[in-house]
Amino acid sequence: MTDGLARILSKPTYESEQFVAKLSANGEDDLLEMKSKIHMLNDETAQALKKNVFKNYSQFIETAREISILEGEMYQLSHMLSDQKSEMTKMMELSLVSDRAIIQGLKGEEEEKTNPEEENRRNLAFLLEKVEGCSSVVDAPGRQLVHDGDLVELDAETHAQIQRVHAFLLNDSLMIATWIPHRRGPMRYRFQGLYELDGLAVVNVRDTGPVKNGFKILNFPESHMYQTDTAKAKRQWLDALEDTKKKKALRDKQKKETAMRLAEQQLQAALASPGEADLSKSFTDDKEESVDRDYLSADWLQELPEDLDMYIAQRNFEGAVDLVEKGYDYLTDCPKGPALKEFKARIEHRVKQLTDGLMNELQVSPERSLRGGPRAARRAVTQLIRLGKSAQACELFLRNRSAIIKYNIRQLKFEGATTLYIRCLCGVFYSSLSDTAKEFIKAFPGHYGCYSAFVIWAKQELQSFVSIFKRQVFESKASLSTIADCVLLARGHCQELSTIGLDIEFCLDALLDISIQNVIEETKDQLIEGIKYRAHDDVWRPMNHLTQADCDKYIADVATTGYDLTLYIFDKCFIAITMNSIQFAKVIVTFAEDLLKLHSSEQEDSSADVITTVFRAQITHIEHSLQSEQLKKEHVLILKNAQFLLEVVMDKIKTLYTKYNVPFPVKLQHLSSHYRKLKASK
Repeated sequence: MTDGLARILSKPTYESEQFVAKLSANGEDDLLEMKSKIHMLNDETAQALKKNVFKNYSQFIETAREISILEGEMYQLSHMLSDQKSEMTKMMELSLVSDRAIIQGLKGEEEEKTNPEEENRRNLAFLLEKVEGCSSVVDAPGRQLVHDGDLVELDAETHAQIQRVHAFLLNDSLMIATWIPHRRGPMRYRFQGLYELDGLAVVNVRDTGPVKNGFKILNFPESHMYQTDTAKAKRQWLDALEDTKKKKALRDKQKKETAMRLAEQQLQAALASPGEADLSKSFTDDKEESVDRDYLSADWLQELPEDLDMYIAQRNFEGAVDLVEKGYDYLTDCPKGPALKEFKARIEHRVKQLTDGLMNELQVSPERSLRGGPRAARRAVTQLIRLGKSAQACELFLRNRSAIIKYNIRQLKFEGATTLYIRCLCGVFYSSLSDTAKEFIKAFPGHYGCYSAFVIWAKQELQSFVSIFKRQVFESKASLSTIADCVLLARGHCQELSTIGLDIEFCLDALLDISIQNVIEETKDQLIEGIKYRAHDDVWRPMNHLTQADCDKYIADVATTGYDLTLYIFDKCFIAITMNSIQFAKVIVTFAEDLLKLHSSEQEDSSADVITTVFRAQITHIEHSLQSEQLKKEHVLILKNAQFLLEVVMDKIKTLYTKYNVPFPVKLQHLSSHYRKLKASK
């Protein structure tokens, strides 16, 4: 029954509107019947879809299984092809005479022509001529060049090429040098690192993907992957490394046995024939071998390099530095000799790794949390100072603190009033600066050379802070009162810093001086324009509040600003001071207080000039009014207002100067006596 309906609905020419119109013409019963059929068709379609999904899902599982099997077979086939290719390469490189025989033959011919010591000197001279910064490597006695060649360093994880290097295999170590891109003169390489063969492990890397002819050098805790040009070059490197390591181990063993045997012989000879000549010879020989026997043969000293590796891997930096100091103190009185120099080179290699680890603790990276305070860096700083790296410790400590301050400031959100944000900004910045200063004094006691670096750093951080401060305060077109409050906040924090010996208030004033002057000039111009605008419409009429109650209410409101107008009331509801004078009194006092908040010794004269200029603009309006023929009847009222401004308001400004501990300017003192001139001119 539903099959016919499904065919109708699935026809390309199906029109839903025509179908519904035709069906509705037959009445309600047909519509209800069609509704039930559509529901049944919907259920059947859903069931069919479920069956198809299950069927396809089973096929997908079977297909995935087949693909997995095929992938394994392809992997095996790839390995078989690689092995066959390797075997074919070896067969093509075979000759009637083996490489070893050829090499030995060549060596025999060279030995006939040249002295081995002379050849060794030439090889080391080659290093000095071609490798920059390897003089300490060449100076070691008994060191010889065994093998060298070009390699490509690869990333151990991504297998991407990092750089081209040139490796030098010595009889006791492996030296890596990088290519100099724009070289001048004979130098072709730059010294990068020296790895002792004792702690070196060589791992062959199978040819997979982009890695061809690769091998790894493991030097705990580091790991490096290198690639050669050909399979033959790789085999030469692996054989040379293995052979040289075995020879060095055998040499060290023989040297130790020889030293022990010689010491026993000398002891027996001294006991058997204690003659003066024999004793002298025995003493001389014993003195020459004292380093190996008395100093370097100590068990803890022999285990010191391995213990350092373990401490560095465990990030036990304090224990590692303690061990380094103990070793250096122990070797201070050791007679200088080849063995001592070689042993110190091994220790210095670990010290470099330890220094790198400590410096990494202070490095700033995106994945590392920056929520820690300055105390979190004290551990690394203290150990670096003990290792004699105070300059690097100072630089990294301050760089770490810069990143933390920047991070903390970025966490602030600009919400609400500007003053509220600046209060939070100052709290974050100056508290961080104070904590850094206190921690710096604890971390670098006695290192006075680092203090100048801290002062320069503090000034640079202040410049960054001021740039944010200007953007949020001055560039946002805030009012002078808001700017004054914000500057006052910043200066207050600077004064708190001066208690710990860090005085940067003068730097803050120097950085803000131009911006403050510009805002003061803009505000002064706006006030003068307002005075001129109000003077144009001023008719010098006393304020009439109609009723005594309204007048008393107004008197009370003005009293909150610090002015008592009860002396100027007449006829119960009239006040002799005009609205223009009241407005000017409020504006000039607020303006004067803002300038006093921004006061500095450099701005003292300019602030007095600005207040005087604004005040003179109002006095000029009074003088013009007194000279006007139309306002002759209001002369008494005008003089009362002049007295109010020049005596009462000026006294209010003088009180503000006393409050902020600033001397009252002479210019304003002369201005306050101007009322007598106005009264006399009448």
